[in-house]
Amino acid sequence: MTNSDFTYKPTTALYKIKNLLKNKEKTFVIQGGQGAGKTISILMILIDYCYRNENKEVSIISDELAKMKRTVVLDFQKIMRDWNMFNSVGNWNKSESKYYFDNGSFIEFLGLDLHDVGKGMRRDIVYTNEANKVKQESYRQVASRANLSIIDFNPDGYFWGTELINENNFIQLTFKDNEYLGQGEVDSILDYFEKGYYDDGTVKNEYWANVWRVYGLGEVGSVEGRILTHFKQNTFRDFIQLNLPE
Repeated sequence: MTNSDFTYKPTTALYKIKNLLKNKEKTFVIQGGQGAGKTISILMILIDYCYRNENKEVSIISDELAKMKRTVVLDFQKIMRDWNMFNSVGNWNKSESKYYFDNGSFIEFLGLDLHDVGKGMRRDIVYTNEANKVKQESYRQVASRANLSIIDFNPDGYFWGTELINENNFIQLTFKDNEYLGQGEVDSILDYFEKGYYDDGTVKNEYWANVWRVYGLGEVGSVEGRILTHFKQNTFRDFIQLNLPE
């Protein structure tokens, strides 16, 4: 089977994240605008990681489990089915939102809206999806016991996650890093610029200019906050050599 046979294919975003994860860090911060493909890319990397490594424990967390079931969990299942890896009978535990790989590794989905989720839990990797919607203390309870923590967020405004950034653990992505984004959504994103700016680059409408900066350029909204970068570096091991299906 060739790479072209798959719906979920490696993008520029995926390879940028993969290269970032090779740095010796404990925490990684993925900032991205609309359509950047950051969540799909991270899911692909985590699936590949669990498939190729035995007895690994990975938790994917968000602020609400019900919402994650409608988004991230569905994306996970679609990728697994596309790669002919999903076994809904023997490996997928629907009640626990947990997938067991045949080699003893698993990926589970946890909502922090449930009482005491994460307390005392130790994992190889914790991925926090839309971390800007998660309370800092809830994140700390989970991430502090993980060997590796990944967070992603849409840069609507400043939040606690920007304080984790240093020069070696951060990447900013845009829709241009996702070659497979539908043209309709690309046109919608480009329309933000048309509504916000004149041809000479001066601001036409501050609201739409800010929407373009956040969702088009993947920048923290200039009205609501700005990125901080002067934080100390942690240490960790090299991550994985990604080898996606071909």
